Amino acid sequence: MPDFNLPGWRPADAASAEAQVQFLAAEDAYELLTEVNHDHDGSSDDFLLFEDVSGYAAVTAHLHYDEDGETFTLATANLPTFALAAAWLVQRGAESDAFLNRSGHPGSPADARSASAAARLLESGSRYRLVDHGAEPGETWAMLRDGSAAGAERPFLLHLETVDPDRGYKLREGSFSSPQEAQQWLENRRTSLPPVADGDVAVVVSPQANAARTRTSSGQRRTAAAELAPALTATAATTARRAAR
Repeated sequence: MPDFNLPGWRPADAASAEAQVQFLAAEDAYELLTEVNHDHDGSSDDFLLFEDVSGYAAVTAHLHYDEDGETFTLATANLPTFALAAAWLVQRGAESDAFLNRSGHPGSPADARSASAAARLLESGSRYRLVDHGAEPGETWAMLRDGSAAGAERPFLLHLETVDPDRGYKLREGSFSSPQEAQQWLENRRTSLPPVADGDVAVVVSPQANAARTRTSSGQRRTAAAELAPALTATAATTARRAAR
């Protein structure tokens, strides 16, 4: 387990300090699954995906070590699915490849279909917005609002994610015209998921991603184990996850 005390570093703001304190109180619940590092000219960014093993939940952290060599800033989130957690990290500047490898852990796609769906989400920028989520027996579902013109007729994308701890997550999806239509499908499941509303759209990249991607990866990067990993805190409601059937 990395050292979440970050000795020799201090938080640059109150939010980062609170995140560190809250994570240290619950660090035994988190298992590190994927780490992406970007270094440049004395500063660096660590992007980390964790599993909350107490509830099979996805936890993310973006840690930025400042150029002054003394302070860090930290942003964290709890997301209902591992695909959404990876998308959050990519939107903040992480390279997507590490989250699309079929690595055989809960935070990686379990099959080619899941990897394809996750890749489209990770490459979508700010196209989708999480509007609802919940847990059903054996799976977690998330409803996303598609803000692009391509999704104008069916703007609600439903994600179904089931997790096998030894193989990864299976992600299935379909687009609906309204939240009510999506909820009705969840309750009945009498038909296959409808096709995903897709099409060429302009990808909007966040300022955090633009800033982080100006930094290049190097062979002397900080790793969570060797160079003081970040602390996390719960910043959103966590949905309990169950292992896949």
